[in-house]
Amino acid sequence: MNKREFQLGLCATQFNGDLGGAGGPGIDYRTKDIDWQSTGSGLEIAYKYRFKPYFATKTCVSYFKIQADDKYSEEGTRNMRNLHFRSRSFDISQRFELIVLANESNSRFYNLTANARKNKSNAQLYLFGGIGLMYFNPQAMYNGTWTNLQALKTEGQSTPYSRTALIIPTGLGIRFGINERFRIGVELAYTKTFSDYIDDVSTTYTSTSNLSSSAAVYLANPSGNSNAYGPGEKRGDPNQKDAYYKLSFQLIYNLFHR
Repeated sequence: MNKREFQLGLCATQFNGDLGGAGGPGIDYRTKDIDWQSTGSGLEIAYKYRFKPYFATKTCVSYFKIQADDKYSEEGTRNMRNLHFRSRSFDISQRFELIVLANESNSRFYNLTANARKNKSNAQLYLFGGIGLMYFNPQAMYNGTWTNLQALKTEGQSTPYSRTALIIPTGLGIRFGINERFRIGVELAYTKTFSDYIDDVSTTYTSTSNLSSSAAVYLANPSGNSNAYGPGEKRGDPNQKDAYYKLSFQLIYNLFHR
């Protein structure tokens, strides 16, 4: 049984929040609202301890980019709103894994080659859930420069929002053995955050008199339409917290083999 593992991964990311998306109203937890043109990328490392044959815990640290742009949305109101953002983010999480299928005796579940059977390869299908923290820093392009948005208070906030948030990652994955030391894996994670400001958008438009700079005025409302998007008009949806997806491709090293 592989008890302790070190993992390296590359991931593709998708943001689900107030910005970008496909057609219709934006809903954070629906894959239908995914905007493929705003796919980001990232890196992750993890340490897993398998304390029972079907149970494991994993500590995971990731650095990744998430982004969204209203110009890609097929929904007219969001498209005209013309907001966008990117965030280079970190998250750390502690996960609990339930291994629902494990083939470690080389049965028909995984059709191994003769060489792989000799090296005692295996396969696993697992589900996971956990808790963690995220750091984010939303930026938008202004005069050719990526500009930090939190300090601009683009919705007229009295104090800046926090750039850290509690997160709950959930998902599933599969791993295949190469030999007794190495495996490869694919994992899909949906991470719900407890912030609605990952993209700097949450509530309503504010008056320009509440904004402190020309950058803040422009980035608060780049639509150019102060009538449709004037003070008090809906800018985001505070009733839905932001979320993101990661699709990870992993190389896994077995630290201690039994």
